[in-house]
Amino acid sequence: MKNTGTEIIRNFAGRGAILIGLLLLIAVCAVPAVSAGAYSGDATQLWEFKKNTNFIDTDISHDDTFVVTGGVIPKVYLLSTNGNLVWEQDVDAAVNGVSVATAGMYTAAGTKKGGLYLFDRNGATLWKLTLGDNVYDVDLSSGGTYLVASSNDGCIYLYKNSGEQVWKKKINGNIYGVSISDDGSIIAAGKREFEVSAYDLQGNKLWDKKTPEQVLDVDVSPDGNVVVAGCADGRVYVYDRVGNLAWSYNVRMPVNGVSASIYGTYIAAASDDTYTHILSDKTKAEILKVPSLAKVRGASLTVTGTNLAAASDDGTLKYYALPITYTPAPEATPEVQYPNQPTVPVSSASAVLDISSSPSGALAYVDNVYKGTTPVVVTELTAGTHSVTVSMDGYSSYSTQVELSPGRTTSVSASLAPLAKTSPVTPFTVIAAAIGALFIIALVRRDD
Repeated sequence: MKNTGTEIIRNFAGRGAILIGLLLLIAVCAVPAVSAGAYSGDATQLWEFKKNTNFIDTDISHDDTFVVTGGVIPKVYLLSTNGNLVWEQDVDAAVNGVSVATAGMYTAAGTKKGGLYLFDRNGATLWKLTLGDNVYDVDLSSGGTYLVASSNDGCIYLYKNSGEQVWKKKINGNIYGVSISDDGSIIAAGKREFEVSAYDLQGNKLWDKKTPEQVLDVDVSPDGNVVVAGCADGRVYVYDRVGNLAWSYNVRMPVNGVSASIYGTYIAAASDDTYTHILSDKTKAEILKVPSLAKVRGASLTVTGTNLAAASDDGTLKYYALPITYTPAPEATPEVQYPNQPTVPVSSASAVLDISSSPSGALAYVDNVYKGTTPVVVTELTAGTHSVTVSMDGYSSYSTQVELSPGRTTSVSASLAPLAKTSPVTPFTVIAAAIGALFIIALVRRDD
């Protein structure tokens, strides 16, 4: 006997409701959590490292392989990004600032007794200098070629990794934060005396800006086009390369440390309110708060902004995966020329590699060491064979071997092919399919 219309509706409402519920659950689970340049959900803690101290600063290497931290106990700790302790090294006093170069080749630390240290990848001390009575902050260029430091003597210092002083510039005041871009072309400084400033590789001042409060930390984005300052009044100020204020945000409690991802797409602000605030250049606002159990003294983002290290007063260093994705630079954006931008000195015996890509804004690696975003000129390479890798989210990677000659420039141009796109699964498509299936079931039952 055929089912009546009432029976069809009854069956639809009974068994169909269960099926709809299951399909709705599938729909929610099937939706991608993150799209390019987006964020969703909470940070995922991958590991933590704890000592009986107050951690003051932290830094992630540019290739996301190592994390360094230090604090009130006079020790420097280097860890891999899977949370394993690689080495620990004694220093002369409490640690104010730390930095680690690509592949952990060099680690720098500044102490409250004026000690400036440089360690090799095994933790051996390469050299130690004394700068005033208190070294406030340190930063290494991505490959570790240059080391910038600030001291209570009112000076900024620039050194080569050999220990040779490139220059010393007295700007007076207490320089609480310093940072250097990947290629060393721009150096930023933040002062207790309400000022943030920028310099080139020769020590020439590019610009300076007054702030309403003390500048507690600064950071230069890996590509060198964004300078971020964190202040005692809770404000985070974001400047472009030539010193124009792009935007600001107030987390309402002192910002002890700042870190910018490439292009300044994401910014981390370590605050007294026990949170690391993740800010977005796209929204010019906070998109995520990562909690700690004490005041957060230092924060560091990976180059792409997808991972975070946070060091806090309770002696805990935490490493997170953030629910955001790396956004490549826009294609065909005209390159801005900066008249004061210097070139890194190159010896006649060294080789130069000029790496470009289509589209531009890809991550460039030489011998598996991150060198910047395309187009990029890599200097002071040894003659001989080197591997080059260029990669960008959403595109296939490009790899090649090049033979470099001393005193000559070799060009590599990578054409990146977009990966095949699949149609996204959305709740709408799943629900529509579910309803269609239920009507088919109902019709079949009616025909029975």
